[in-house]
Amino acid sequence: MAVVFLLGPGMWDPARRPVADPSPMQVRRAIAKTMKEHGHRVILMEDDPDRPGEDYIQKFDRLLRDRVTDVVLYWPSAAKVQTTYDELILLCDRRGFLKRESVRLWALHHSSVATIKRDEFKVLETGNRSRYLTAVARLGLRPLEWSDEGELEAQARLLAAEL
Repeated sequence: MAVVFLLGPGMWDPARRPVADPSPMQVRRAIAKTMKEHGHRVILMEDDPDRPGEDYIQKFDRLLRDRVTDVVLYWPSAAKVQTTYDELILLCDRRGFLKRESVRLWALHHSSVATIKRDEFKVLETGNRSRYLTAVARLGLRPLEWSDEGELEAQARLLAAEL
């Protein structure tokens, strides 16, 4: 059984896509359900209660250190991703921990948002953060690309089976 820390945006960017359902958060919950059906425990920051006096970074660290075996990034096109960028940078800062604990990193990303290779993470969307995210690719990020909802569901099922 894997313990999956499922990261990604919670909402659409209203400047780039009308707010509609399902929201990225709803899709992440569906991905979490698929993983749970395969016997995995899934952690979503939004679903874990804040603790008194705990800031966002402390919460991220607490959850990451809760026996996590895999971090999965869900990244659709036209979503608000600033917080997701922040989470990826936090992962880079925890490089030693990730390596020591053998935590695997996966990117379940839409084909229009990025190209991810062994030592390169190229953001294709506006607000290019490629230079920052290349460090994430060098952590051993495993890309899983999809281009429509059917492919996303298939990739999520395959990932759940592989974990």
